[in-house]
Amino acid sequence: MNQQILTTTTSAGAVVAESERTVGEAIDDVAIKIKIAEKFAKSKSGIFLDVNSTVKLGKVLLTGIVETQEIRIEAIKLIWEIDGVKEVINEIEIGNTQDIKDYTKDLWITTRVRTKTLSELGLDVLTYNFETINGKVYVMGITKDNEESEKII
Repeated sequence: MNQQILTTTTSAGAVVAESERTVGEAIDDVAIKIKIAEKFAKSKSGIFLDVNSTVKLGKVLLTGIVETQEIRIEAIKLIWEIDGVKEVINEIEIGNTQDIKDYTKDLWITTRVRTKTLSELGLDVLTYNFETINGKVYVMGITKDNEESEKII
């Protein structure tokens, strides 16, 4: 299978788009996601609650807000300990955790992005994971071709 990978980071966030995954690749991604959850849950740094992960073709996108650079580094180290991880895209921010007003604002942005993606671009939003942290939108998903990648960006 010929795979195209597009990774871009913009002021609006990060987008990772790949061609379709095989069943085996999807199972591998689920296994990596489970191992991430186990490692984060065992951490005493609160990583499990503060950091989110998305896995596609062995590439791991990390988002969230942690209190210190040391916690950010710990999250990355834990990911690299997992077999099958090919790349880590670190978008973890350092700062105070969000209050309910910021969380609600980010949730509203994510909902608008999902709606726009579905209604205006005609893309299947189920193939994309959307997350907004402090107003930055992160998207990770699988596209059919470069044209669809450009649309989602």
